[in-house]
Amino acid sequence: MPWSEQHVRRLFWRAGFGATPQEAQKFAALGQDATVKWLVNRGGGTQLVGPAPSVDGKPLDPVNEWGHDVLWWLDRMVRTQRPLEEKMTLFWHNHFATRDQETPWMLRQNRMLRRCCLGDFDTLLSKVTTDPAMQLFLSLADSSKWAPNENYARELMELFTLGKGYTERDIREIARALTGWRARWTDSGFRGIFYDRSWHDRGVKRIFHKHGRFDWRDVVRLVTKHKHHAPFITEKLWGYFVTTPLDAATRRSLVNTYRRSGHKIKPVVEKILRHPALYADLDRPDMVKCPVVFLAGALRAVGGGIQRDSWSWLLQEMGQYPFAPPSVAGWDWGPAWLSTNTVHARFTAITYLMSDDGPLAVADGAAPVNGPAGEAIARSRAATGQPWTSPETDAALDRLSSGFFADFNPRQTWGWQQRSDQRERVLRHLLLSGPDAHLH
Repeated sequence: MPWSEQHVRRLFWRAGFGATPQEAQKFAALGQDATVKWLVNRGGGTQLVGPAPSVDGKPLDPVNEWGHDVLWWLDRMVRTQRPLEEKMTLFWHNHFATRDQETPWMLRQNRMLRRCCLGDFDTLLSKVTTDPAMQLFLSLADSSKWAPNENYARELMELFTLGKGYTERDIREIARALTGWRARWTDSGFRGIFYDRSWHDRGVKRIFHKHGRFDWRDVVRLVTKHKHHAPFITEKLWGYFVTTPLDAATRRSLVNTYRRSGHKIKPVVEKILRHPALYADLDRPDMVKCPVVFLAGALRAVGGGIQRDSWSWLLQEMGQYPFAPPSVAGWDWGPAWLSTNTVHARFTAITYLMSDDGPLAVADGAAPVNGPAGEAIARSRAATGQPWTSPETDAALDRLSSGFFADFNPRQTWGWQQRSDQRERVLRHLLLSGPDAHLH
């Protein structure tokens, strides 16, 4: 199938937060090769476009105000000209899940993940291992030769790099090798970490059947050279973009790309974004949007910015509150995002977009009185960024739009006008909150 706007929309949802009609048209004309290159090379020169975020007319205060850190990141997702960069930052935030640390350190980690999101994994892992928020979260700070803490060593292999192929002894020995980091505390609180060689276990360790006086740098090297690492990380990257299982031939290809590139993330992601499986069943998307993608995509589609603090608690109600994953394992993805409560929260978020001061507001008298059903649907689609809908939804929208005035009383002129406006509101809402809106 020739490269089309449908392909662009699929790609921009999976590798970003949806394409506007203008972006879909532009990149359909440019072709797949140019579009993928634009994404993996971090898009345009300007990182953020549009009005800066605010609450009650004041700039965000991510460090001091509850929820403003979430708004700060959500704003980046909405206004970014580097969508894959933000989408990969979200991937690594889930992969190296960290929570319950002071906001400045969480923001610092977030910026680090963004800088390294498409670089080489070894560098990223080194920076995560020495990240203050991670060290406090998994008790690596103040782990000493006298009492090595195994938390980070265990998660490093189970969740971050291998998934399998290690033993309890490997965990204990890696914990010894990771000793030496200490937290710097002052009267005003935590002030970072530093390495104290006198706290490091300099003895010989046995890790993956290798012997040596290993330290934390050796640990990074050992786990990334382990035979299970490349298949583990490439399969996890694949699952972030594609719902179909990874077949053996594609797995070998991705693993070879990853190893030959020196563990670079960008060429693996680029290969995935070019794979036909990502574009399968364009008329039947089957990946559930996680809450932040759902909300950021809706805001982008309607040209809305961050001008209220409601989005923070609504994301919490939807089940994904950035900077606070439920555990070190991150969030459960896929259909797990959807429940009675979380879908209700998504519905409420779209209702906020429809409010009188929202980007989807329909003023009284703005819609033609008793106009053709198709025209009402077309106007609503244009207002909501031309979202994908299934044939079943198309038929339901047509029935709703056509039958909206079935019981109209011509003597109640005010009611007629009110219902004309209401039809427009209902159609807009359903296009962004109905069943299709949660898939991409």
